[in-house]
Amino acid sequence: MESTTMCLCGKVRRMCVHFKISMESRLVAFLDCIIVMFIQHVLCLIFLTGSKATTSERKAAMSAAEQFIKEKNYSKKTMIQVLPEGGETTLFKQFFSDWKDKYQTTGPTKAYTIGKIANVEQIPFDASSLHDNKTMAAQHNMVDDGSGKVEIWRVEEGARVPVDPKTYGQFFGGDCYLILYTYKKETKDQYIIYTWQGLKCTQDELAASAFLTVQLDDSMGGAPVQVRVTQGHEPPHLMSLFKGKPMIIHAGGTSRKDGQTKPAATRLFHIRQSTSKATRAVEVEPSAASLNTNDVFVLKTSGGVFVWKGAGASDEEMAAAKYVVSVLGGQSTDVPEGKEPESFWAALGGKKDYQKSPALQRTIKPARLFGCSNKTGRLVVEEVPGDFTQSDLATDDVMLLDTWDQIFLWIGNEANEVEKTGSPKIAKDYVESDPAGRCGLAITTIKQGSEPPTFTGWFHAWNANLWDTDALAKIQARF
Repeated sequence: MESTTMCLCGKVRRMCVHFKISMESRLVAFLDCIIVMFIQHVLCLIFLTGSKATTSERKAAMSAAEQFIKEKNYSKKTMIQVLPEGGETTLFKQFFSDWKDKYQTTGPTKAYTIGKIANVEQIPFDASSLHDNKTMAAQHNMVDDGSGKVEIWRVEEGARVPVDPKTYGQFFGGDCYLILYTYKKETKDQYIIYTWQGLKCTQDELAASAFLTVQLDDSMGGAPVQVRVTQGHEPPHLMSLFKGKPMIIHAGGTSRKDGQTKPAATRLFHIRQSTSKATRAVEVEPSAASLNTNDVFVLKTSGGVFVWKGAGASDEEMAAAKYVVSVLGGQSTDVPEGKEPESFWAALGGKKDYQKSPALQRTIKPARLFGCSNKTGRLVVEEVPGDFTQSDLATDDVMLLDTWDQIFLWIGNEANEVEKTGSPKIAKDYVESDPAGRCGLAITTIKQGSEPPTFTGWFHAWNANLWDTDALAKIQARF
């Protein structure tokens, strides 16, 4: 990975090294901890805690990770994972050219480093390499099928309060939660702590969720992997933990006893199945513009419940919708796209244009998202792994969205001239080099803030106001 950075933290110091290909596993042999930042679009930041690392060194590593994000001006939503020594995931190990697990023989390899950005050779990017998709399964970070043991706590007044197992899978935007997942790897128990932070929680709850995560980790001897998750950015594995039920994300509110606020009279939930087969229901603005021909929506009104099925929706999404109805309460009426009663449109404030491109209904292959950036000193393209979201559109880059029968180039407001002028050629080379023979495919260029429904329809729960103000900044601004 040409954009991989490794930061070594020993005795509360930090040193960063940038690698051109892969890192050597011998570099981690005697370290207290190691931080790895990967993918230039900042999908995740990982650090490994050594078996001999002290509590203060582990806390310093977390501070170093947060400082690294701040210094690089990365998004506040950047995911942070903490891996204990011996519990390294496939995703982590793939960044080391000679990684060997315990008892495996090792052999010397040489790491290749690049010089200063000013001296980087301007090598044309090979767009044909993007058709190789072999690493994507590992980058989904699906450690298993989600059939292990799940325990969930809500952060309340600085403490962990158990959540009723009957409500597992429901998350409210006004809360923070800790999810402890236990699974077997051969005969040994492995642990993951997901820290889910709602966009409408308080600053105190945000701070408490971080503290309680460390506390829970310490109580288990530092063994768990820690994953911080911001509302709307749930990884596929977290979505798969609820025994076949969809993960339900309420826009706001709380699940705490006697703390619930009265829900709005009209609510709309967008239901979509991911490529990993997990399903999520996200509360969105109750407007006809939120509809998508490829998905299912549940519309809750004071007069009843509608289940709207888009022309390209799946049976699995319909089954998930029925579960959402059981949670919301009320008798539901199925509404196929194109046969909506007037009461349906009236509840949504009237008819409006929505994402109904025929391409959304006849998807041959999953859509793929790439980022075009010259942050390393030359223009390169890297794929966003797993199920991408709107927040994966980096505003300081150009993004390439491949929907199989159309290519979109999305120009971020902060993209530089090299990225703007170089990306069209990369897109053209990408299409012409495809072994599937898609030469001549249409390439559409759009600018941030002017996205048509044919583009936004590929993103789950598109939010037209996302870039107005950073969501976490909104929270912090209230304090």
